[in-house]
Amino acid sequence: MIKCGKRKYNDIYLYLFADQDLRLEEQKTLYRKLEERKVDKNKFDDCMKRAGKIFIVSDMDVEKQEIYLLLKKREVVEKMFDTYKTVLNADKLYLQSDESVFGDVFIAFLSLYILCKLEQHLKNAKLNHKFSPIDLLYKYSRVYYLEIRGRGMSSEVPKKVMDLDEALGLLMFPKTIRS
Repeated sequence: MIKCGKRKYNDIYLYLFADQDLRLEEQKTLYRKLEERKVDKNKFDDCMKRAGKIFIVSDMDVEKQEIYLLLKKREVVEKMFDTYKTVLNADKLYLQSDESVFGDVFIAFLSLYILCKLEQHLKNAKLNHKFSPIDLLYKYSRVYYLEIRGRGMSSEVPKKVMDLDEALGLLMFPKTIRS
């Protein structure tokens, strides 16, 4: 449950959101930091007063829910940048020419796009609590496609992969009839 409020001050709008789940999480962190002596008592008391509160200053006069949704969209973008840096290791560039940097960033962008698409498929199939996009790629990597002298054939598709493919609606593997 999130409480919210809005107030106009001169030409700007002030939005305040109080998130109880966030408050509890921040309080736990503050108590741990106090115990580890990473924060002093005055700073602890000051932060405890602000725990769980999100304050937004804007020039937009819109509904409180719309501002909150914009904040949530920002979190999604930040998560994608985090994935870009951590999962794809895109924060470590050791390239020397502009072309190689551009190519590396372009490939990392395509990889991130594919990860986002896979995550969307998992969410649509309500499987995102069971699998991550990396898990999905790992499962699909068990299937091989060979082409010899113009004839293509795939390895046997495990039943779990076939069921997962069907649940996601990708239908990547054709149904075959054995003779």
